[in-house]
Amino acid sequence: MNRLPYLISIIFYLTVLSSCDRFEKRFYAKIDQGQINAIKNGADTFDLSTITDFKWDSVLLYRGNESVPEYKEIIEDLINNRKNSTNWEERRFKNKIDTSIKWKTTDLPTYKDRFYFLTSDKKIIEKEIESGICSHKPAFDLTLCQFDSIHERLWMSRQECKFILKSNSRKIGDGTVFLYPKCNTKFHPDSLRFFEEKDKDNKNGR
Repeated sequence: MNRLPYLISIIFYLTVLSSCDRFEKRFYAKIDQGQINAIKNGADTFDLSTITDFKWDSVLLYRGNESVPEYKEIIEDLINNRKNSTNWEERRFKNKIDTSIKWKTTDLPTYKDRFYFLTSDKKIIEKEIESGICSHKPAFDLTLCQFDSIHERLWMSRQECKFILKSNSRKIGDGTVFLYPKCNTKFHPDSLRFFEEKDKDNKNGR
């Protein structure tokens, strides 16, 4: 029995897992250090391209949740820029094939987030991380660019991913780290009220 193909597939699988793990460690190390710097200096910077070891032109972040997995068909509509599409249900539950879907993906498990990086040759590189809301402390929030005052633009260019980083907590490992891209975004002053102050207001019934 020729075991070479089997061994090659195992090595490839382990390499992919290791690569994803390295990205996650680099990402959260940058978030953690950024919060420390922001607490000390009022703000910091975060350049997403400094933690990737591959070339890419744009990126989309899809956030999971803690209740149910996110269906791949819904994610595929987003990464393929399919607006107001309703046929994801037919693809999901009736096995309908849609040839207009260029980029495919998989279901996103609970307690996970996933970055979709688009390369210059129009290929997608996926990087999955532990949930930045449910699993990591501090949590992180990435503010998207705007088409206008209402509509958000999901894909961000590499140049736009040089974020201003702020923390709403004076305590390391607490609250939320906010990533503001260098494009037209809406700042929410109440989000940057210190986490401890909001918690105090809640306890006092305000």
